[in-house]
Amino acid sequence: MKETKVLKINAENPQKQEIEKAAEILENGGLVAFPTETVYGIAAIITHTGAVNKLRDLKQRPPDKKFAICVYNVNQVEQFSDNISPLGYRLMKRFWPGPLTLVLSSKSPEKLGFRMPDHKVAKLLLEEIKIPVFAPSANLAGKRDALCCEDVLEDLGGRIDAVLDAGPARLKVPSTVCEIEGDNFKILRSGAITQEQIEEAAKRKKILFVCTGNSCRSVMAEGLMKKMLAGNENITVESAGVVALEGMGATAEAIAVMKQKGVDVSKHRSRRLTEDMIKEADYILAMEPGHKQFILDFNPYAASRVFLLREFTQEKADFLTIPDPIGLDVEFYQEVAKIIKDAIERLVTKLK
Repeated sequence: MKETKVLKINAENPQKQEIEKAAEILENGGLVAFPTETVYGIAAIITHTGAVNKLRDLKQRPPDKKFAICVYNVNQVEQFSDNISPLGYRLMKRFWPGPLTLVLSSKSPEKLGFRMPDHKVAKLLLEEIKIPVFAPSANLAGKRDALCCEDVLEDLGGRIDAVLDAGPARLKVPSTVCEIEGDNFKILRSGAITQEQIEEAAKRKKILFVCTGNSCRSVMAEGLMKKMLAGNENITVESAGVVALEGMGATAEAIAVMKQKGVDVSKHRSRRLTEDMIKEADYILAMEPGHKQFILDFNPYAASRVFLLREFTQEKADFLTIPDPIGLDVEFYQEVAKIIKDAIERLVTKLK
């Protein structure tokens, strides 16, 4: 039986050379136990077939039962899953890095579990190898979770190549495993994150209004929507423009018209639409068909969440564009604001 190397490492100020040693072992197809904030896990680089087979044999895991994948950023998750719902992104933003494993639909037929550990040693190791790892708990099947290096060695000494010893795990309970299906979730394993915490994050929604420059139409829509939803802390309202210049204020006419309606948009600063904004929004309301197409070119999977705002107006127009008032007089802005207000009132009714 081979000897398992113990690489002593400072949990708060990890020594780079020990991280590099562990990374080299992994890159050469070895198995390395490492600390997370919950329990110790065993890492095998997902692209190394030999290492994955060794891990499967060690854990007595059948081929149809997948290991959770540890990542150090969301981009790595998106390599496997390109249709993550806003709820999935919301839970990542709220609980990652942290003790939550998210089970998501993937590009292959089966679902996969993903975790981003909240431990300096784990994060540095994952960044060093730059490839996600399979990382089940560092114990034999049916044995208790490993909470420190000694627990790992008791079960796996001589069976794995190395263990990064950073002292006892902080939380000493496994991560919560949560399966995401669209806007719904299911707890598959209770752990460090409670169901109540997940429910609290899940009920929050984000609405995004999109126009061209984010200086008039989407600004007025955002302001009116916030006024109508005043007191509702579960809905966040934002706006952006497909070609906006970052940091510009609302037009003087938009400020004046909104002031008449008891809405202050004088502090608004424009934002250019980004892919992350699209991913995280539960409802995206575009002012023109061109804006909607721009959004779908960014992210085709957002199709079920993108609408033209004028679809919600009481009196249907022959075309579904909210007129662009830029450069026109206050009276025209007032007409546009009236159309927007009608649409938002009906939208709020639907949301309720």
